Amino acid sequence: MSHVLFTASRPQAMTLRKTSTAALVASGMTLLAAALASPSVMAETSKETASAEAVSQFAADTLTTAHQQLATRLATLAANAQQYCTAEGDTSLETLKDNWRSAMLGLNQVNWIEMGPILQNSRQWQLYFWPDKKDLVSRKTRALLTTDTPITSDGLADQSIVLQGLGGVEYQLFDAQYADSPLTADSRRCELMTANTAYLAASGKTLLGEWQQFAPQLAEGNGSFSDSRDAVLSLVRAMTVQLEAIKDRKLRRPVGLNNGGTANPYAAESWRGGMGLANIRSTLEEMERIWVGNEQVPGIHGYLNGQVDPRMMASTTRDFTDTRAAFAALPDDLAALLRDDPRNSDLQQALIHLETLQAGFADTLNPALGLSLGFNSTDGD
Repeated sequence: MSHVLFTASRPQAMTLRKTSTAALVASGMTLLAAALASPSVMAETSKETASAEAVSQFAADTLTTAHQQLATRLATLAANAQQYCTAEGDTSLETLKDNWRSAMLGLNQVNWIEMGPILQNSRQWQLYFWPDKKDLVSRKTRALLTTDTPITSDGLADQSIVLQGLGGVEYQLFDAQYADSPLTADSRRCELMTANTAYLAASGKTLLGEWQQFAPQLAEGNGSFSDSRDAVLSLVRAMTVQLEAIKDRKLRRPVGLNNGGTANPYAAESWRGGMGLANIRSTLEEMERIWVGNEQVPGIHGYLNGQVDPRMMASTTRDFTDTRAAFAALPDDLAALLRDDPRNSDLQQALIHLETLQAGFADTLNPALGLSLGFNSTDGD
């Protein structure tokens, strides 16, 4: 059943004070003269370069940990599915559901990166096919289960990507069709479950290995990047792209802001498994971790603080904090929230904070850094 929901206005980007051309030229000449006269200019340049290298190394290490966690979680899901479906252990159906939820959180820590192996060979969709506007996961899973062809992990590699990922596992674990007929050992559904989770575990291991080969490029600013600064700015660009995708696809579309205010819970990501908002939190937390850094490394915020107006950096950091707090006040399940309380004020506030953060990146930070966005993996469906 559809619901009429609120409409949210796009927040205004922060406006910085404009400076006349003459003043900019005069300021530039003053800085140039000071630089030429200062014996420390080379040291300052070296310091800036070292800062970029430290941040890119920190980001590479942080994302390597995320890839390792995803691979481990997918392997755990596969091992427990094997135990459950062969009745060789005491794994419960609820354990499998928890394993799936953990794997989804792990996936959302890495699938926002617009670089490296996650973008190759449609791997994002192989791991989780979404958006699924035509309910292909359900249709193709049911069709496969009606055949008598043996289902193996190797065989799934030749099947549609719709059948290969966490979406198929979600359908089998959570869809209402199976509420009264859960998985049973040695059933046809268990044959698919063990094959699919084994395929996912192998995919997670492959992704980790490929990321470990790619990570030094990000850390050192070479290969795919011209230097360490380019590596850092590529992360800013990736955050910008994903924030827009979260705003438009994961929130505005199911909330109903793109179709006259009618909410559609079935447009939410992971609506069967109830993880639509949890997935968003996981991505935002990983972004913020790289943005803020730690006690040893200042993060992207610290690096850019000396290159653009510090007020812009402080504002963006506050927007991250406010957005995290807003989503922390929400449950995991966006679809259930839209069904039960589509005018939920906490959801409205979270969307407003997310749009403020996104607008700050797209309309203020990127132009200040000279970044432009072209085609990306989130364009289209």
